[in-house]
Amino acid sequence: MAFFGFKDIDKLSEVDMAVYRFIVDHDEQVPYMRVRDLAKGAHVSNSSVMRFIHKIGYSSFPEFKVSFKTENQDLMKSNDDILNIITRDVFPNDIEKTIKLVAHIMLDADNVIFFGMGASGAIAKYAARQAASLGFNSLAVEDPYYPLIQQLSNASNNVLITLSVSGKTTELVETLNDFVNSADTVLVSITGNIESPIARIGRYALTYKVKETRIHKYYDLTSQVPCVYLVDGLLKELRNQDNARRLN
Repeated sequence: MAFFGFKDIDKLSEVDMAVYRFIVDHDEQVPYMRVRDLAKGAHVSNSSVMRFIHKIGYSSFPEFKVSFKTENQDLMKSNDDILNIITRDVFPNDIEKTIKLVAHIMLDADNVIFFGMGASGAIAKYAARQAASLGFNSLAVEDPYYPLIQQLSNASNNVLITLSVSGKTTELVETLNDFVNSADTVLVSITGNIESPIARIGRYALTYKVKETRIHKYYDLTSQVPCVYLVDGLLKELRNQDNARRLN
């Protein structure tokens, strides 16, 4: 039996759910409550509490309390602060200045392209959508073999922002090499590796420090939170500069 692992939630009645939610919301107090205390807190009857206890597999209320207390303690044993994902020291000291410079270039661009693969590609789609919402001509490219050079061959004043945690992805580097000598496209990167080819190949690099995490050799579980943080910061600054320009 496991309260938090109870799988048949769909079989619980509305009254049962009231008891269930109260227990979840008062997990530290429940092991010290009596049946009538729990019933009063959940605004149900004593018999409703006991029907719920039996329904989830316990023969008595004391048995439930002992099991629940142990289960709850095991659940909270981790000492990791799971929300302490990002701090200011993840970014370079001059990151705000770089963000302002990139936003200024984007402000006058005819086309803003966000380029990435995998999880970075998903963030590229998010960034492009947000930029479009701000009124900028933006698109996301997730396919490294997309004919981007051909599409932009007759376009000028482009900003190509590449997202890559490692900054070493071969397919991305090969695509960016086509734009190295382009006078019409400014290359920008958002990457976790300031020494990487992708960071070095462009005019500006928005960088951060993150520990790369992989499982089963191929599956990348590296946090993308710093990247999203930079994307949101960039879009916020873009909006601020756009609003300031409209007021002048």
